[in-house]
Amino acid sequence: METIHDQLRDHKKMLDKLVADLDQQKVELEEMASLKGQRQIELDEAEERHTKSKERLMNVSSTKEYNAVEKEMDQLKRKSEETREQLEHLKEAIELNERQIAEKEDKISALRKQINGVEQEAEGQIAVLQKELKSWEAKRGEAREGIKTGIIRRYDFIRSRRGGRAIVAARDAHCEGCFMAIPPQLYIQIQRGETLESCPSCQRILYYYEDAIEE
Repeated sequence: METIHDQLRDHKKMLDKLVADLDQQKVELEEMASLKGQRQIELDEAEERHTKSKERLMNVSSTKEYNAVEKEMDQLKRKSEETREQLEHLKEAIELNERQIAEKEDKISALRKQINGVEQEAEGQIAVLQKELKSWEAKRGEAREGIKTGIIRRYDFIRSRRGGRAIVAARDAHCEGCFMAIPPQLYIQIQRGETLESCPSCQRILYYYEDAIEE
């Protein structure tokens, strides 16, 4: 169940990242659109000033004034050309951004559908696992009833410290939990099966492997 929940969280993290990227790109698109509008205003103003300067040029009365107006017209022309170039770049960037936003929106939509499908499937899997878990918990509860309280406490303590495994096999004079060697005398006691023995290294409760296979 934890694995299923982890997978769902990973999917949702991916979705959240895509949504965050999309929101950021939309902000950038708005900024570019605003800048484009500003540049368009600047171009209109420059062209209007250029038209007025051209009209003035027709009515100048001195060479000095003529040169000044002509210089102003050249500056306005260069300004207009630069602004047109910037507008063209902005237009291309906006078009690219709009395409990328559309692609991301499609990906997000597809991922949402996928996550919905996975969630529905996961709900079914979790329901089965929960039923199975309750069955095992009931069996464990029944098994615990016939065991002494001291042994149960010992078992629970070891299990909490050893990743959920409190009982392991003793096989070929080695503990199957930590794979450390078991002293010969202890191994003989485990083979006899008359007392409850633990591994000296990991403290897990040991049973004799060959007896378990026969049973």
